[in-house]
Amino acid sequence: MRITVIGWYGTETIGDRGILAGLVSIFNQSFKNFEINLGSLNPFFTKRTLAEDASFFEEITGKPVRIELFNTKSSQDLIEAITNSDLLVMGGGPLMDLSELCMVEYAFKKARKLGVKTAILGCGVGPLFSKNYRQSVLNIFLNSNISILRDSKSKGFLRGIYKEFDQKFEEDNVFVSFDPAVECTLKSNQFVSKLIPVNCSPDYIAVNLREFPIEYSGRLSGHDINRDLVKFVADLADEFPQKIIKLYPMHYFHIGGDDRIFLNNIARQLNRPNIYVQNSPLTLDETIDVFRKAFFNVGMRFHSVVLQTIASGKNYVLDYTEPNKGKINGFLKDVDKINFYKNRYICLQEGNISASIINIDDIDSKFKFDDKHILSSLSIYSDQLKALIK
Repeated sequence: MRITVIGWYGTETIGDRGILAGLVSIFNQSFKNFEINLGSLNPFFTKRTLAEDASFFEEITGKPVRIELFNTKSSQDLIEAITNSDLLVMGGGPLMDLSELCMVEYAFKKARKLGVKTAILGCGVGPLFSKNYRQSVLNIFLNSNISILRDSKSKGFLRGIYKEFDQKFEEDNVFVSFDPAVECTLKSNQFVSKLIPVNCSPDYIAVNLREFPIEYSGRLSGHDINRDLVKFVADLADEFPQKIIKLYPMHYFHIGGDDRIFLNNIARQLNRPNIYVQNSPLTLDETIDVFRKAFFNVGMRFHSVVLQTIASGKNYVLDYTEPNKGKINGFLKDVDKINFYKNRYICLQEGNISASIINIDDIDSKFKFDDKHILSSLSIYSDQLKALIK
């Protein structure tokens, strides 16, 4: 089975690497043998991240995984990869206002024309403020044989796009599961629980923050939010003077916003002895392990929330996306049926950003996700892939 995977690789965050690891696990469950052609916007960067995560891929599949790189900025390389594939996959991430969306649209149209099967696996929908990008997203779905979204809210947004362009929305043909990074983290949990003893007395609090991205809001400047995030870290350092406040990046590349720039600015501004920035890049499994062993976690980037929730369950959420619309809210709505995160959640665009969200008396409480529900939902991926490729 030859699978071409495209998306936002080449600028990948730790979260994107979690998506890819989850897809590798899903392909391993779906097909006896497979190899991946991975499209990258900057192959030199992806070459490094693949090398770092190769051993993790082997751990979660039990065998070496063959992944070849090509440049998705080259139409010739893209067409060649699609032509020589049995399946073209949009491999997770948001379908949003990005200029690179035209590449995905072109690839899906080309694949359908060539008779190559297509699949949208684990994607979100939005934010989409531009009508042109909404049209592009519609065209991608119209040219997909399988459509599996990462949360229920995305399906609702997609339904609205179909209505906007007078297209019939086939409810039963658009599935909802969890982000493939959930699959990745579950596999990591299984592996670590067998081989590595859990540290019951961690001396650090793991915090992931990012500079507020204004593209996720149609109205707000990020200035006040960034200022409030600095104060949040200061209050955390004051509240827990015996703990190290470790600021962990989820992105180590300047394209897409290297988290270390913002995190080091916070550390220099506050100049506290118990604030530390993780400047040396960590691999995907190292990052998951950091979250797993922390006293507790604070997450802002979407996939920091996903990894912390599944690997630890002792976490607090700072949601930078649109109130009641964004991907973080969508993930929590689908995974948390007992409202565990009701008092552990702040929507940054609504203000009231305060470390008072952390209740000292409740720190040891841990979210216990519904294994059966998550595993049943994740099985949608392999079930649909097996049915498509017989």
